[in-house]
Amino acid sequence: MLLLLMPRVYLHSPNKIAIIDHEKKKTFVVHKNAMPDTVVWNPWDRKAKAVAADLGVGDYKVMICVSSAAIETPIVLKPFEEWKGYQELSTVSSSYCNGQLDPSRVLYSSTLHSPC
Repeated sequence: MLLLLMPRVYLHSPNKIAIIDHEKKKTFVVHKNAMPDTVVWNPWDRKAKAVAADLGVGDYKVMICVSSAAIETPIVLKPFEEWKGYQELSTVSSSYCNGQLDPSRVLYSSTLHSPC
């Protein structure tokens, strides 16, 4: 069971991050651009319905939210300046063990996954 009470901030995280679910044999891939940091968090029971109205009772216990961010060095724009960034989410069958991801670039956290 996943329990993230406090957000975890990963400064200068890789542009491609894998979150591995060995139980379901899926890897969720976050690809980000122009945002150097990543925040992994959970809304917990009080905020879960505000984040996703379709969550069932207790579903917050088995979910995580992954946000690309600029925490350490905020992006500050002057009037009429423009900034572009994005975050793509996708799934890959199995895990990074299938050779589709570089395991040295995966963020390790015992609460998120265990190595192959």
